Amino acid sequence: MKTYYAGMDIDAPCGRCKGETQHQVLSLTNGVPDNLICANCKSVHKFRPARTRVESSPRVSRGAATGGLKPRASASPSRFQELMTQEQAGSVAKPYSIQSRWDEGDWMDHPSFGLGKVQKRIAKKVDVLFRDGLKTLISA
Repeated sequence: MKTYYAGMDIDAPCGRCKGETQHQVLSLTNGVPDNLICANCKSVHKFRPARTRVESSPRVSRGAATGGLKPRASASPSRFQELMTQEQAGSVAKPYSIQSRWDEGDWMDHPSFGLGKVQKRIAKKVDVLFRDGLKTLISA
């Protein structure tokens, strides 16, 4: 595993420059860069490790006859995906929308975080468990 430190120069993708450029590590969380500053455009953003090119299909496809959402099987599902699929047990994940009301136990398909299950509802916010961890999202 690579060791990082604050002030270290690394190559990372930059959204503003639209490519991989040199960045400096500003902060770390558990030994992994959290915030970076681009040496080219000086924008500060979250660390996003370079993605490896993997040919894969989208997480969800629309059913032609039913119009419903069906999960697609991936070539090698992660352990998290296997456990979530087992727990989902045929429930359909609805696409995330701020205007939707989300209750405990609902399954959602978030455009950034993927498949998740609502764990807790507090007023107009919900805690949702995704592969990346627990996220708090807005609910109607």
